[in-house]
Amino acid sequence: MRSRSGEKFGKEQGFVLITLLWVLAALSLLALNLASTVRAEMSMARAAEESEKAYFYARGALEAVVYQMVYPELDKVGQKKLPPYADGMSHYWMHSPEIDCHVAVLDEAGKLDLNFLSEPTLERLLRNIGVDPRLSDLQAKAVLKWRGQDQEDSPEAVTEKPRQFRSVEELLLVKGMTREILYGGPRRSPNGTVGLGRGLAEYVTVYTGARLININYAEPEAIAALPGLDMHIANSIVLAREKDAIKSMSDLSQRIPASIPGESVALLSSSVSGTYSIVATAFLKNSKARRSVKAVVKFDDTLKQKHEKLIWYDEYWPAERVLNWSRLPEVNEGGQ
Repeated sequence: MRSRSGEKFGKEQGFVLITLLWVLAALSLLALNLASTVRAEMSMARAAEESEKAYFYARGALEAVVYQMVYPELDKVGQKKLPPYADGMSHYWMHSPEIDCHVAVLDEAGKLDLNFLSEPTLERLLRNIGVDPRLSDLQAKAVLKWRGQDQEDSPEAVTEKPRQFRSVEELLLVKGMTREILYGGPRRSPNGTVGLGRGLAEYVTVYTGARLININYAEPEAIAALPGLDMHIANSIVLAREKDAIKSMSDLSQRIPASIPGESVALLSSSVSGTYSIVATAFLKNSKARRSVKAVVKFDDTLKQKHEKLIWYDEYWPAERVLNWSRLPEVNEGGQ
């Protein structure tokens, strides 16, 4: 017969064993949690490293394009020659065993200058990018009021500029302007569907000092905002320039079936301004890492360095049409 002391000792052993099992289980869970945390930290560190690599590659590619446009070769003919043109932008690719990079060069004259925009043109532009029509009317009036003007929509409308926008971001100083309108957000299309719309900042500039818009680089929404034009004509122009830049207005009239009113022809141009938005996007191979940077660069022979960076964006989300080209392999040599 088992003694009471033996039974007590056995119970104590059982209690110790159960306690030890719980401690081992807790330690196992702690170890698993620590391992998971370490894996997550390593994954985040790897993602940050890959993102930084993509950033510096994109930055280097952008600088390489600027250098090539300033000092492409010794002869004057080759200087300031843009990379190959297609689909509303000029293209430049760089490749390495680790990264692919695409650089899009877009003339700032492809945007509407804020300091020369009339109220009706701005209102149409806001509607074209999906801003509510009632809000578009109020916002266009507010912008012109901030500028100290309220003119009719005609080429001779704006003659004096009591106040000028020095940057696109200054639009946030205008009453009623929101970050959603300026930088993009949810938009309802004419057919009723809701999607992520691009902001007004993608269609306007302050760097051209002109009413004219370059049809080779302009978005259809900006072209359709001009008096006498609509999205049908704008899309026809975009389709006509898809593979080759439009050389002149007579060239444009031969490429599209639609007739362009004289008031619109006076606002259209195929000449470059010498100030460009340059967007570089780098993709790290075998990774999801992608970074885009943007700079607005003015090329001017009178400057010591022959160019000036007017603004730089370390973080930039390109338009889908630019991203589509950045995912393509390098095109054949050629261009404007």
